[in-house]
Amino acid sequence: MAEKPPRASDVLNKIQDEMAQQLKKSGAPEEVHVFLMRDWSRLLVGLYVAKGNQHSDWKAGWETVHALLWSLAPKRGMEETTTLLRMLPTLLSRLHAGCAALAMPLGDRDALFERLAMLHAALAREGLQARPDEEGPITRLRAEDVTSPEESDLHDLSAPELPTADPRVAQPKLQLGDRVVFKGQGSSRELLLTWISPMGGMYLFANEQGLDAMTLTRARLDAKFQAGEASLPPVL
Repeated sequence: MAEKPPRASDVLNKIQDEMAQQLKKSGAPEEVHVFLMRDWSRLLVGLYVAKGNQHSDWKAGWETVHALLWSLAPKRGMEETTTLLRMLPTLLSRLHAGCAALAMPLGDRDALFERLAMLHAALAREGLQARPDEEGPITRLRAEDVTSPEESDLHDLSAPELPTADPRVAQPKLQLGDRVVFKGQGSSRELLLTWISPMGGMYLFANEQGLDAMTLTRARLDAKFQAGEASLPPVL
């Protein structure tokens, strides 16, 4: 008699048990705990049920967990900080793809990625000033595991479609240092464009002090311009 496949609830419990062990030794903030335990674990269950634990997407899902936790650990000097900055485009792309596959509300996604942008910016600044021999938290991810990440490990997961671009309100061609005004819930803030991914699919904005930051995919930035939630500041 063929062995019955495990129930999804049993798979979820095992994934969350493993996730809890990773989080326990990571020192990651509470928002990341909630995101991984509540949301990313559901993505891993879907991957396991649909493709099994030998598929590259399942492995990429766990690699993303390890990479995220490593990225949020203090960095010891220039080498680790450089590794962090080099891995961020792929890590953020994987996280965006997973969040889209989970159909996370856009507001929740934006809040998560704004928080990550602030944390990564602070860690990069501290890492450049740290001594290489300082001890950091233990993680399962080694630096060499993230220097050459695979491309599009979550490429075949379905994602909700964003609104079709309206050419009359298309995103202006932005360059590093450009200012963009973001509006929401009765307030507005003006941020600088500080980084664009090599393929032009990810943007990092921050204020001049680096204390307020957000990352957006090209599609989300387009959507914000179309909705009037982003605009160029008036020319004085």
